[in-house]
Amino acid sequence: MENDKIRGSRQSQEKESSALDRFITQIMQDGSDKELVLASKQPPKKQNHSRKPKNKSPRLRVIPLGGLEEVGKNSMVFEYGDDIIAIDMGFQFPEEDMFGIDYIIPDITYLEERQRRIRGIIITHGHLDHIGGLAYVLPRLGFPPVYGTKLTLGLIKKQLSEHGILKQSDLREIKSSDCLKLGHFQAKFFRVNHSIPDCVGVHLTSPVGSIVHTGDFKFDETPADDVPAETDKMRAIGNKTGFDRVDVLFSDSTNALKPGRTVSEKIIGESLDKVISETEGRIIIASFSSLIGRIQQILNSAQKHDRVVALSGRSMENNVDIARDLGYLKVPRGLIRPIKEVSKLAPNKVLIITTGSQGEAMSALTRMSIGDHKNVKIQKGDTVVLSAHPIIGNERAVAAVINNLCKLGANIVNNDIMDIHTSGHGKQDDLEQMLRLIRPKNLAPIHGNLYMRTAHSKLGKKVGLGDQNLFLFEGNGNVMEIDRSGVRMTKEEVPSNYIVVDGLGMGDAGSQVLVDREVMAHNGVLVVLFRADKKTKKLKDKPLVLTRGFLYVKEADEVVAKMKDEAEKAYNSLLAKDPKANSFHVCNYVKRVLDGVSHRSLARSPLVVPWIMNV
Repeated sequence: MENDKIRGSRQSQEKESSALDRFITQIMQDGSDKELVLASKQPPKKQNHSRKPKNKSPRLRVIPLGGLEEVGKNSMVFEYGDDIIAIDMGFQFPEEDMFGIDYIIPDITYLEERQRRIRGIIITHGHLDHIGGLAYVLPRLGFPPVYGTKLTLGLIKKQLSEHGILKQSDLREIKSSDCLKLGHFQAKFFRVNHSIPDCVGVHLTSPVGSIVHTGDFKFDETPADDVPAETDKMRAIGNKTGFDRVDVLFSDSTNALKPGRTVSEKIIGESLDKVISETEGRIIIASFSSLIGRIQQILNSAQKHDRVVALSGRSMENNVDIARDLGYLKVPRGLIRPIKEVSKLAPNKVLIITTGSQGEAMSALTRMSIGDHKNVKIQKGDTVVLSAHPIIGNERAVAAVINNLCKLGANIVNNDIMDIHTSGHGKQDDLEQMLRLIRPKNLAPIHGNLYMRTAHSKLGKKVGLGDQNLFLFEGNGNVMEIDRSGVRMTKEEVPSNYIVVDGLGMGDAGSQVLVDREVMAHNGVLVVLFRADKKTKKLKDKPLVLTRGFLYVKEADEVVAKMKDEAEKAYNSLLAKDPKANSFHVCNYVKRVLDGVSHRSLARSPLVVPWIMNV
């Protein structure tokens, strides 16, 4: 609520604000009697691309739709003749300047225009940056078959069920020993280690060449799930010669800047066990809900040291249920109990596994840190373990949560203190090992920004590939072609816009909606309401002006009065020059005038919204 000083200085605006609020309410109730015009960019008409010429040339075309200009929304398209397959269809969490956006998904315009030729979508593993886009794109693509391993499909089913499209979807389980025939394509698989079980790389062959897509991977001799990577299959692929040799390796670049080898999950399990054994009070471990192997290690240690476990966070509960039902988690009877129940037990008998390791605003750990969690109140003597690295961009949010936990008396354990988290992505030695196993003719680094992929390409030189054998996509939408004569980048580009998911809507991230949100966030909004005669277009009275986030108290009255005068002058001036001007043109003219007045007077550029009510 505003304090008395601010409220008193704005008395001159309250009447107008109330009038505008009543008017908007009335418009919402009865839009047929009055005309409301909002000055904004008119959206372009949607073009019909239902019929496109088929790709008849004997070339294997490779088109990344995501994952090369960001970390996330991974998706690649492979096309030969009349056959198209995609590998992965993930989403990306929004960037800081994408106000109000939930997710970003790949631009599937190219696939929509050719959906009858899609033979399937292969999913390498169950992380959201590889499966998160499916619920949004499958209906637009006519529900092509989706192929994935058992756990991957279990996680996909949960998402599709929440979106109400599970029954229409065509989900087909694969094993790493399977061979799929998808039109002219043949897909075989090899198991890789990552931070979630049931991950595969893909060996894709066509009449003119073959590729290997690694998915996300690392080499771990002691993985949490005790299931090793199938290096024998990788070596067999690399031993092929002549035409059968892999033309291009598309390989994960997320950790390409980091020397050495990624730490084994066994080391992390030992560190977590040490914390659990030595801690006297209650333990709260925050981790990613997809780290099924890590969760298994925590459960094993909890049972070993006589603690019961509670889960907090919707995604944690869902993923544990799915993994347990499918046999990927072994949970002794009675070990996991409802969080309401364990909160009443002695602290030294309790271990809570929670979401929120990235400081997400509504996550369970964040709510604990501000005293807003329904069942868990942080007490002095609690130990909070952050078993995750902050993702780039989340550092401030994580630091804020840690500060709040410390204020409440919690002890903090993170990777700065001991090894309690490791990446699921291979570092330089892992990437080099993949190169030496697959022995491709060419390398095209994927999954990461250009600087990451550039570092990866240098490893290609280290194993003997020349400059002519290293291909760096400039970004999403680039097109590579492979045929018997070799590999080349074309000048063609397919649509690769940022398609955002905002509540129930989807659209281009360059849309006027996001532009307006950014302007409002930085400079506030100024609304001008005209009441005009429907026949003569003459104003009935002075315009109403309402501002939010634009003016400070001491300048409000003076600036509002000036904006009213300038808005009235601009309105009358344009109609004097062009009496037939429609409301849209009048609003845009007023907007341009007030933009200039605001910038000259205050060096600010709010979102100016002129509205005309014809009465």
